[in-house]
Amino acid sequence: MIKDIKKFQDLSLEEKKEVLEWRNSDFVRQFMYDKNKISLQNHLKFIDNLDEKKIYLKVADLGVVNFKIFDKYVEFGIHKNPYKQKVGSKLLEIGINEAFKYQNKIILYVYEDNIKAINLYKKFGFIEVDKKDNLIKMELKNENRTV
Repeated sequence: MIKDIKKFQDLSLEEKKEVLEWRNSDFVRQFMYDKNKISLQNHLKFIDNLDEKKIYLKVADLGVVNFKIFDKYVEFGIHKNPYKQKVGSKLLEIGINEAFKYQNKIILYVYEDNIKAINLYKKFGFIEVDKKDNLIKMELKNENRTV
């Protein structure tokens, strides 16, 4: 069981820089809404402005899970440490367990060409509920989860 899960606000400066390095890697940026590199200054400002409805967690050295909490669901995202292999399932399992602490339904968006991620989400019980342009909206209800 992974115990090293920290909110971004509780990270040391070194850990914040590590997360930024992951986020700015070409591998991760290709799957983000904003594909631009983020400056350290903007990254630190983003962390300082997080509130109780936006939760970003560094999960050991596996990657990041994030939640935006709404009245009836949690919008969910993950990105793995690009320098680690075969950590997606573990990161997703941890993220799902954390997200269900807040609401009983998870919504996520994934680019249609991110086949690996789509297959992983389906393996964990997510279903496609909508598609707009090149984004697929998927959801998982607590009662349908497989982990």
